[in-house]
Amino acid sequence: MVRISKQLLDKVIDSYGAFFERIACLSAEKCARDVVDEEKIHDQIRLFCETIGLPVDSLRGKKVLEVGCGFGLFVLVTQRDYGCDTVGIEPSEEGFDTSYMLAKQIASEYGMSTEVIINAKGEKLPFDDCTFDLIFSSMVLEHTHDPHEVLRESLRVLKPGGFMQFVFPNYGSFYEGHYALPWIPYMSKWVAKRWVRLWGRDPAFLYSLNFLNYRQIRRWMDDFPDAHVLTYGQDIFDNRMLSCNFKEWGGLKKVKHWVTIAHRLKIIRLVSKIMIHIGSFEPIILTLTRRSSNG
Repeated sequence: MVRISKQLLDKVIDSYGAFFERIACLSAEKCARDVVDEEKIHDQIRLFCETIGLPVDSLRGKKVLEVGCGFGLFVLVTQRDYGCDTVGIEPSEEGFDTSYMLAKQIASEYGMSTEVIINAKGEKLPFDDCTFDLIFSSMVLEHTHDPHEVLRESLRVLKPGGFMQFVFPNYGSFYEGHYALPWIPYMSKWVAKRWVRLWGRDPAFLYSLNFLNYRQIRRWMDDFPDAHVLTYGQDIFDNRMLSCNFKEWGGLKKVKHWVTIAHRLKIIRLVSKIMIHIGSFEPIILTLTRRSSNG
């Protein structure tokens, strides 16, 4: 459900929607509506809670941080519908200024304080150690300057016993969501630039992305002894593949079509098993808890 006014929706269409229409060859209006649809937020909350084993009705009063809050819908919906004490960070620098300013305007439309949208970067969070019970981030880590430092900072401000979930693309997979294209796993940017051009797309956007992958993230986790990883998302990927039960946000309609074909050919279990084995599941859903000081 899209609740923002037509005036603000048009601004999202003209900025975010128009950009991804050029990149992914999807309708600007669809891209914009998907990113401000409250149903997506409820899906994210359900998945987060299921993954960490926390009942949804226990969220009330929890201090929550969203790293890279975009247009602010996660912050606003978790406050209004789940009783969370949520704040979100979003940089206001060039390239992000539109989403930051629109998030403030959307907060005002929702009748909430604009102060819950904070001008900051994930590499330097303006919070004390052990501040938040829960930290969430979706499709942001690949856009940061230093994703390793973003994870380190997020763990710093997470309370011992708290939970954190970062969802981001796996560039060891066979699909790229920003361009909505089939992908060759572990491509270098040099090769990816030519691959994207073969599909008639502008490769310039690639240079703003970190090509994160499952193997790399596994290695990074060794740098964080306080982190206990619950999942990287393989189990969620397997369930979605076998059930073909996932929403068609963005370009996922194409993916659902491919999965449906694999079901008809009765090879879906084999395909899912192989993709997980070689680390090509998509996306990475890094979910972890911070160990308490006594272990």
